[in-house]
Amino acid sequence: MNSLRDVLSGGWIFLGLVLAASASGAQGTVAPVIKGMTVSCQTSGWEWATPEMAKTLDELKSLGVNSIAIHPYAQIQNDGHVRFRTDDNFRHVSVPLDWARERGLSVMLIPHIAYWGTKFLWRGEINFETKEEWDRFFGDYQTWIVQMAKLAEAHGAETFCVGLEFTFAQKFDARWREIIAAVRKVYRGKLTYGGNWDSFQEVTFWDALDYIGALAYFPLTKSENPTEAEIAAAWQKKCAELSAYSKAHGHKKFLFVEIGYNVSARAAAEPWAFKMGGDHAEKIQQRCIDVALDLPEHCPAIAGMYWWKWFPELPSREEENYKLQTPAIKALIAKHWK
Repeated sequence: MNSLRDVLSGGWIFLGLVLAASASGAQGTVAPVIKGMTVSCQTSGWEWATPEMAKTLDELKSLGVNSIAIHPYAQIQNDGHVRFRTDDNFRHVSVPLDWARERGLSVMLIPHIAYWGTKFLWRGEINFETKEEWDRFFGDYQTWIVQMAKLAEAHGAETFCVGLEFTFAQKFDARWREIIAAVRKVYRGKLTYGGNWDSFQEVTFWDALDYIGALAYFPLTKSENPTEAEIAAAWQKKCAELSAYSKAHGHKKFLFVEIGYNVSARAAAEPWAFKMGGDHAEKIQQRCIDVALDLPEHCPAIAGMYWWKWFPELPSREEENYKLQTPAIKALIAKHWK
């Protein structure tokens, strides 16, 4: 498999030089690239406080990962209420934050709304018909998100994501500015919000945040068995678009709060799709990952990324989609990041 530098070196070098000059002139010293991995869970998060989590952090660091993300949950209700647990004083969150800091890993805390068991099929469908329901949602949500921000501050999380994928809720600009202001009062790190790949441009409050956050499941190519060159060409075009958007917003950098590719023949065409399998699925996934790991080097508008997803190696763990824990993918991560 040829490297990204080999397949499109000329175009990438030109684009990179132009964008790097623009970014350095606007922002001064370039910060280290965030080489992040989301460590996920199959329950409410108790896995993050197990010995297996400590081993996971050690392994990720050995591969060159310099930051991890975890996503504590609150549960949305059909009437707008947001419920969250406090029974263990959030130990399932504080313990991994402390372990990461001890290992020299930075952390992004990215609280998630759980929607399963409700009428909503994903966070982008959370929507209400009445003002009372919206008031209920934003009131509860702000209470929870500020609680999470206090936890992030107390345990040294460098980045905090105030929300993600809220296609309908993100239209309430004043509400989000209120939430962001409340978080700023208790948290001193960097803030972002995760706009979905197809709707981040609809977000109107990027000026109140430190990063333009995106779930980077951008469709790349419809080719049935795309080559690395095709995938790289698609990203080159996308990076030009992201850089223009960044420039229009004061050279604020993008942070990919999620990026991932399933084991799927459609990984390059529909990176967001859960369906697995098909011809050349593993190779297509690996090509997509191989190209994307190197993106910040060629696109200075990208501050870094968090890959979706990794799991602590617990004995009863079921098979998951978007699996990254394979020898081939570990080797790719180490090749680019170690």
